[in-house]
Amino acid sequence: MRISVVALVIGCAASPSPTTPPSTTPSRDEQIERERVRRIELSAAHRVRLDEQATALAAICDTPSEHAKPRCLPSCYTTEPADARAGKRTNGAVEIMHLACARADAGPYALTDELDAKLAVRPLRGRFPTPNKRGTWQADVEAAVTTALEPELARGDVVRVTGAWKTLAHPVSRERLRCVAVSHYARSLRRALDGCGSQGATACEAKGNSAAHGINVVHYRLLEARRLQADGKPTECQQAALEAIAVARGMPRWRQYMSLNTDQWKPARRYRTRFDGVLDEDTLFTTAIALGVEAEAVHAACGGAASPQTAVQQEQSFHTCW
Repeated sequence: MRISVVALVIGCAASPSPTTPPSTTPSRDEQIERERVRRIELSAAHRVRLDEQATALAAICDTPSEHAKPRCLPSCYTTEPADARAGKRTNGAVEIMHLACARADAGPYALTDELDAKLAVRPLRGRFPTPNKRGTWQADVEAAVTTALEPELARGDVVRVTGAWKTLAHPVSRERLRCVAVSHYARSLRRALDGCGSQGATACEAKGNSAAHGINVVHYRLLEARRLQADGKPTECQQAALEAIAVARGMPRWRQYMSLNTDQWKPARRYRTRFDGVLDEDTLFTTAIALGVEAEAVHAACGGAASPQTAVQQEQSFHTCW
């Protein structure tokens, strides 16, 4: 019995003892060093992003009439042409012809003169036409166009509807429009008409205004994205919507930067846009933001993210020549 007990004790003593694995938890000093390195890397990356943003925000196109490189994803957007009457002037009383259009469903009246090559500025003989009665559709159109042209109107000038409604398709946006001929009657021209078809108080894309160009691109791409969605083309739909989103995001940031950090901001009393009517500055940027929100919804409906990432170069492309 004693031998058995001793043998058992010896056998147990001969078994190898378990070893404790080395600790993989970094020491406090190592944790502090890792955090220091991480903060340095984050700070460096943040400085790079800030530098990219500042460079993009401050970029100015040397030839603003040729806004950016061709925008051809998925289709090519064509820049608004200069008014064909630019440089023309006449002495004495004058009639300046315009085309006022509204979308077939609703929307503001837009002076879409580029749709009618026959519009002219011509001498007027005799009296100005009499106003239409209040409450008529003609009077409503005249009031809307008068408000849009307010910076262009001198004392005694009037706006009159001179035609009947007709339906047109916009060659760029493909929107169906209800249009009517309207004329601005003036005692005289202060100066020859410019590329915006104005006497200098209105900004537009055709004269190189970046804000007008930006909202035109946003509106065009949103309409294109909706068409592609209806046609069952999700990839192209996302491409069009993404550019609308990017530019809509970039416009207010650029306005704020240019207004606060440079002396190059030149506000205009009115902006003539291709698709959204004649707008004051605040309304232009508010409208662009709203269109961008709509584009996000279309982007998501076409299978993309609800709030997709956009690069600063995409956001600021509307005022650069990259």
